[in-house]
Amino acid sequence: MLLNFILSLCTALFLALPLSADAQELRYRQEPIPLDQMGRYADIRFSEENFDKIENGMTEEQVLSVLGRPKDLKKEQRRRGRWTVHYHYPQGHVVNFRNGMVVGKAKE
Repeated sequence: MLLNFILSLCTALFLALPLSADAQELRYRQEPIPLDQMGRYADIRFSEENFDKIENGMTEEQVLSVLGRPKDLKKEQRRRGRWTVHYHYPQGHVVNFRNGMVVGKAKE
């Protein structure tokens, strides 16, 4: 009985791993949020203090909720349908995303 339970558990874990990787791959292939769909973040004002709160690994939605709508964005579709996106904020501040997650920030 214990052996059946262990086999069932191992099978479930084995089957779940590829599904989570596939779900993550679908997230990578999602097109970045367009500027015209960022209206709900329009009332949030950019500040240097909030810019300092941005960390690698944050999602686009998390950054928008802290910094608000960017002045501009540039997006590049990479190989296999993945995206690189650059949010441009006042005073030369830029947040860089790869596959929907922050990979860096800078002040130009």
